[in-house]
Amino acid sequence: KICKPIGMEEYMKYQAKIIGAGHALPSRIVTSDELEAKMNFDKFNIRKGMSTLLSGVRERRFAEDHENSSDYAIKAGKMALEKANITADDVDLLLFCSITQDFMEPATAMKIQNELGCKNANCYDVKNACNGFLTGIEIANMYIETERANTVLIVAGEVLSRFLQTNYKTAEEIQNANATFAIGDGGGAIVLRAEKCCEDIYKSKFKSVGCYWDDGVLWGGGTMHAHDVDMFYFQNETKEMIKTNFARSIEFYSSTFTELDIDKDKVSLFIPHQITKYLTVKACEMLELPKEKMVDQVEFLGNNGCASIPIAISMALEEKRISLNSGQQIVLFGFGNGISMATLTMKL
Repeated sequence: KICKPIGMEEYMKYQAKIIGAGHALPSRIVTSDELEAKMNFDKFNIRKGMSTLLSGVRERRFAEDHENSSDYAIKAGKMALEKANITADDVDLLLFCSITQDFMEPATAMKIQNELGCKNANCYDVKNACNGFLTGIEIANMYIETERANTVLIVAGEVLSRFLQTNYKTAEEIQNANATFAIGDGGGAIVLRAEKCCEDIYKSKFKSVGCYWDDGVLWGGGTMHAHDVDMFYFQNETKEMIKTNFARSIEFYSSTFTELDIDKDKVSLFIPHQITKYLTVKACEMLELPKEKMVDQVEFLGNNGCASIPIAISMALEEKRISLNSGQQIVLFGFGNGISMATLTMKL
């Protein structure tokens, strides 16, 4: 716990601190070989192992047909509350961050509030593509800083597999969808508690570049293509845009080390959004980050959308790579289509 300097009360402020985390994964494991068979790679003479080569993902988890995104958010939320040693009644604010909400209206957070019993919590959904969870943390910290909330539960649940196309007509269609090979399902959650301190234990920087909003869009479900079933599948970004986005994100992340006064040597763990194995490894190299301090779970879990980062936090705590109330510093790197980028650093 950070000590309060005598006579420095006027310099102290409330900031968000993680007091618990949880995650939930489907029991069904889908290997890349199984996915290739489902997509009829043989029919188009695409060599075996190509999906792993392109994404770096060997296996991922898929939800069962009767399961929804909220199911995994609820399971992860329960675990986070237990780890935080608090009850559902203690939660002032509940945020659900996801690409794949259960329904259009109302907010899926309402269903989650009811299932968890967080009857005292204001709640709503947060959407910002794969950067939704870090956006949720930022919103929660604003509530905490302004003393409008003391305890915040942020949950994420994704059933991305339901938007994965498997019935392709040509080899070219498969090639144009290779980024979707990394998709996986799951849920993650953290509990944030207001901590009054005189030094910054929470810092963040976000940037949006909306001129690229129409590359890699999931069109279905909005008013533009409300009833076109062919639009309800994930699409690739163009190859040129993938290169541009990667270069832009590396430039952004690099600049935030200076802006947020982050000393890489003092950071215990770097947690990037998990997109593909290659992008994680390349980012680590270009940002000159030590591999042993970088989370890389995409090979066996895939890209879990908004749930990637909270799953990583919860698993890192279980594996004792980090510990609560340790004062350790973690750095989170967010990225979402649109495009949205974020660097967020917290002390545990």
